[in-house]
Parts: sequence; C-alpha cells; structure tokens
Amino acid sequence: MSARLSRLLHRFHRWLGISAGLLVLGWFVSGLVMLYSPFPRLTAEERVQHLEVLHGEAVRISPAEAAAQCPGTPRGVSLAMLAGRPVYHFSGGKPACSVWADDGRWVGPVSAEMASEAARRFLPGVALAEPDRIERDQWSVYSSYNAHRPLYRIAADDAAGTVLYVSSKSGEVLADTNRRERLLGWLGSVPHWIYFTPLRGDDQGTWRVLVLWLPPIALLTAVAGLALGIQRVRVRRRYPRGQITPYHGWKRWHHLAGLAVGGFAVTWLLSGWLSNHPFGLLEMSSPPPGSAQRLAGGPFRPAADVDLLRRQLAQVPDAREAEWYRFGGRDYLEVRTPTGPRRLDDQAHAAAPIDVATLAAAVEAIEHRPVAQAELIDHEDLYHYGRNSPAVLPAVRIRLTDAQDTTWYLDPATGRILQRIDDANRWHRWVFNALHRLDFPPLASLPGLREGLITLLCLLGASLAGSGCVIGWRRLFRRRRPPA
Repeated sequence: MSARLSRLLHRFHRWLGISAGLLVLGWFVSGLVMLYSPFPRLTAEERVQHLEVLHGEAVRISPAEAAAQCPGTPRGVSLAMLAGRPVYHFSGGKPACSVWADDGRWVGPVSAEMASEAARRFLPGVALAEPDRIERDQWSVYSSYNAHRPLYRIAADDAAGTVLYVSSKSGEVLADTNRRERLLGWLGSVPHWIYFTPLRGDDQGTWRVLVLWLPPIALLTAVAGLALGIQRVRVRRRYPRGQITPYHGWKRWHHLAGLAVGGFAVTWLLSGWLSNHPFGLLEMSSPPPGSAQRLAGGPFRPAADVDLLRRQLAQVPDAREAEWYRFGGRDYLEVRTPTGPRRLDDQAHAAAPIDVATLAAAVEAIEHRPVAQAELIDHEDLYHYGRNSPAVLPAVRIRLTDAQDTTWYLDPATGRILQRIDDANRWHRWVFNALHRLDFPPLASLPGLREGLITLLCLLGASLAGSGCVIGWRRLFRRRRPPA
C-alpha cells in the first residue's frame, strides 16, 4: 500500500470512526443484551395460562352469525372468555372485530372499565392503576397492534412492576412488560433496532432511511480499520522491543482488538445491514400466492353449527381458547389448554395427523413440480430449527425436483405451512442467521458454547469500538499547544 493511499485511508477511518464509533459501540453492547433478553412480548403460552376457562354452554351464537357484525371479510376466528362471557375474536380486519358469543352484539368500543376488568382477570389479586388510553408507546410499537389501537395501558402494583396493554377493540390483553424487561429493552432491542417510539409510528420513513444508511457507514469504518490494521502489523520484522504494532496506549489496544475481531465486526455489521434487505438485497421468498388457501381447500368460512361447537368444547374441560382451521375442505377446532393444544374434527372426535402422502400431493399440486422426497422428521435440521421458540416437531419435510431444491416444511397436526426454503431463503439463512447469530454447525446444537462465544465476541467488539471512541474524543478535544 502506497504512503499516500495509507494516509487517505487513515483519515477516512479516523473521521468515519468519529462519526460512527458510538453507534457501533451501542450495537455491540445492545446485541449482547438482546442475546439474553429479547424485546418484551406476551407469548401464546403465557397468554393461555392467564385466560379464563371456556364455558361452552354459554355460547348461543355461531361464528357465522357473529361474523355478520364485522365489516369486511375476516380471515380467521377464535373463541375465548372476556369478563366472564364467551366472545369471538375475528382476525384480519382493520380495526379488529370481536362479537359476544352469547347475544351476538359487537364488543367494541371497549370502555376503560371493561379494560380494567380484563386486566383484573389476567392478574387476579393484584391492585391496578387507572387505565391510561394511548396510541402507542415504546413497548407497543409493533404494527401487529395497529388493528387494536388505541390501547389501554394499565400498571400493576406488584413487585415486578408489570404493565398490561389491552385492546380498545376486543378487550384482549395484547402485551405485558415488567420493570426488568423494560430496563433491558432500553439497553438492548430499542437501540439495536433503532426502535424509538417517534420513529416507529404510522410514518416510518425516517426509520427506514436510518436503517438503510447508518449500517454501511459503520461497515465502511470497520473495513477501512481492518485494512489499516493488517497493513500496520508486523509479525516477522517487528517494531522496537519486539512489538507487532507501532502504536501505544489506547491506539495499541484499538489496533490489537481490531486484529482480533475486525473480521467478525465486518461480517456482523454486513449481515445486520442485509437483514433489512437494502436495495432488494437478501430478500426472502414466500410460498406461491394462495398456497395456504389451497391447502385449506377454500377460503375461510366461519362455522355455523353451535351444537357441534358445544360438543367439541365438552371434550376439553380445561379449554381456555379455541380457534378454527381448515384442511382439505374440512373444518377443525384447535382447543388450547394450559398443558397444550387438542385438535378436534367436524365430528367432535380427536383429529388424526395428516399423512405425509396427502401433504406431498397438495404441495405438488401447488408447485406444479414433482416431489423428490417426502418424510416425517422428528428432529431439527439446518433450516427447520428453533431459537427463541421451539421448532414444531414432528414436521413433514417435502423436497421438490427443481434446480433450487425447493423444500417445504408443514405441520402434520394442522397442515399449516411452517416455511418454504429455496435459494433466496438459504442465502438469508447463511448470510444473516449464520454470520449474525452464529447459527451454524456445530454451534447451533451447543447453545452454551454459542452464547459464550457470542458474549466474548461482543465484548471484544465493544472494546474495539470503545477504544476507538476514546481515540476520537481525544482527537476532537485535544489541547492545542500555545504558539512559541
């Protein structure tokens, strides 16, 4: 490298580092926090634990009759209890629509008193503050809540500092957070994803610009630093006193840290940037349009038989929630309990798993390509695995005879599509999941080792960025010598 080019690269790295150093430091620290504490959310399992027992005998209205109260065409429906009464929650509409299952009246708009009652039943025996009606806050920025806005935010007087979020349309408890999750969220997910409330409202244009252009600035900083670090290191013809670096003090530690984890910093920043699909890069593909409907055997159709529903619920005394699904033109009911789901067919009998051959024939008809292999798997593989939540197992894996080795994964219990893998999705899996999360063999099957390695790399990355911040600070605010 010529001396002129080296000087230009040095200046380029210096001033980019001054502008992006704190950002990179924040990403390393927040990424480490996220490894152990993800963004607060109410999981399906947690939600079911807090629901009331379903009273099937109180149901007087069928889902088909209740659907007539909702605008538009719903895409699904579930049954639960709200304030001691059965209620249908229809999905797919904006705003959300819920209808009482005992008299057929529309639930919304939900009053503050009804929201408080829903919160009391979710957290029995806990004193609650008055509901605060909000459009969104830091912990309710997800677009999945848009159909339920405005929300009721209700603080609980408990040791954990719990806060509940209740829909003003359906009365459902949509989310919960506690003091620890909020603190770690401010240190983790919020700065890592730049998920600050003003940026995640209805207009997300500013947020999209930031996640499009900030990462490449940080990436160029890391690439320039890595090139300089390699150019300046001496292993054979060492510097005085046998040193491999010419630098001292903070610059020495910055140089050594860059040599240790500079390559990781580059791949980590690159994969994180690509996860947002800038300029269409690393975009994932989806199943062919209408795939789910073809597997179901037709569009969603609310059930019309109340007597059948009562017989189905009678089979599951501890039912907390019920949701309808279709496969092959038949209606089924998935009944959720604190110990797990049970599935019943349209005769109120236990639903048998869908056999592999039936699912393979359905996929072949959708893709118009022959099936190379169809099998039931009871273990994770390179593409079907769990990280934040367990993978659905057993699963049906269907490989097609095409150039991309397209592979489908389906749930044999319901026929639902779990994922479809082709070249685009494989690129995303290996560029993002492998490089950014270290989800690759053998680390993927050794969670303790994987987490330990990520922790070490993030700490080293933070030391690299932190030392650069100190150097940049000293450069900006160094004392100038008075003239002689």
